[in-house]
Amino acid sequence: MPLHPASGRKRPPALRDVAELAGVSIKTVSNVVNDYPHVKDSTRETVREAILQVGYRPQAAAQQLRTGASKMITLAVPALTFSYFSDLAQQFIDEAQRRGQTVVLHSTSGGREAERTVLEGFNRVVGDGVIFNPLLIEEEVFARMEQTTQPTVFIGEHLPEKLPHGSDYVRIDNVAAAFDATTHLLETGRRRIAFLGAIATKHGLQPHSSGSLRRDGYLAALREHKVEPDPSLVQAVDDWHRHDGFAGAQDLMARHPDLDGIVCGNDDLAIGVLAHLRRLGRRVPEDIAVIGYDDTPDAPFASPPLSTISPDKHALAATALDLLTERIQGFDGPPRIVDTPYSLVIRDSTEPAAGGHTPTTPSSTLPDATDAHDREELPW
Repeated sequence: MPLHPASGRKRPPALRDVAELAGVSIKTVSNVVNDYPHVKDSTRETVREAILQVGYRPQAAAQQLRTGASKMITLAVPALTFSYFSDLAQQFIDEAQRRGQTVVLHSTSGGREAERTVLEGFNRVVGDGVIFNPLLIEEEVFARMEQTTQPTVFIGEHLPEKLPHGSDYVRIDNVAAAFDATTHLLETGRRRIAFLGAIATKHGLQPHSSGSLRRDGYLAALREHKVEPDPSLVQAVDDWHRHDGFAGAQDLMARHPDLDGIVCGNDDLAIGVLAHLRRLGRRVPEDIAVIGYDDTPDAPFASPPLSTISPDKHALAATALDLLTERIQGFDGPPRIVDTPYSLVIRDSTEPAAGGHTPTTPSSTLPDATDAHDREELPW
């Protein structure tokens, strides 16, 4: 490692050290480091070998000062203990790597204050922009904001339609997806169908929370099929982990042993429900059908394999990165809201009941009658 001329201490290898060893210009080394295409393969290989020999490593901070971009982005998600978020984070990392970007993973498991830190731009600049999935910040906070502190793309739910300038929003139509999940159970002959996943807290009751939106889709499907909604069939839980699904199923089945279907807010809840039904000796799907949401890696290996809503996580990651890159590169237009696809994945946990049938073509659209403007506010 070369000596620093002022202090006599070893300094980190620089571009010029790589250039001298490879016998090329500093500009050529920079082109290889930045993966520019107009470098001959033989020259690129020579430079890469020299980089390995001298131990050169690009300095992201210096690159950001020089070019205004570090090719680093921050992905802020609630907690990796949720299967969905760990799977989604990997999708973002894989897609970013294909684009030559680096993802800095940030968990907001510390709660609302941790989310506020992300929204306020952290305590220092971390990369070029942020992709942020909030859970606990009130919707009115976003509605009051005029401008984000850095290029931002929001994902998930819990956001109002009015977004601050400098941001975009990539989402999945949760109402339509839960409508399709519930419709699937109805079309297999079930009629006593519960929804497990309401969260009876201030944040959980916000109109755009995951639980509220998926509950709305469940209710809309019942009405579409002339089944009168029963408030007692909407089961509240403390959170969306497996033990919450197990505890929620205990309460629900104690009150309604005649249930023949359960729509769950996510797959983790559904796996907890399946565990409790096994303990009760209830057969799935013969006695009761169960469907989840998220299509987590565990869903195909549940007992029985779990039917679920499968968000297109790759499309969500790619779209969010596209929008954020445009913001980083200078796009200054109004906030954009993009819906990404999902599909209904039918597995063993929702086989048809007697007299029912399985739909041949999964739906991914919500009838006009269940548009968000027509949804009534319900007390649960």
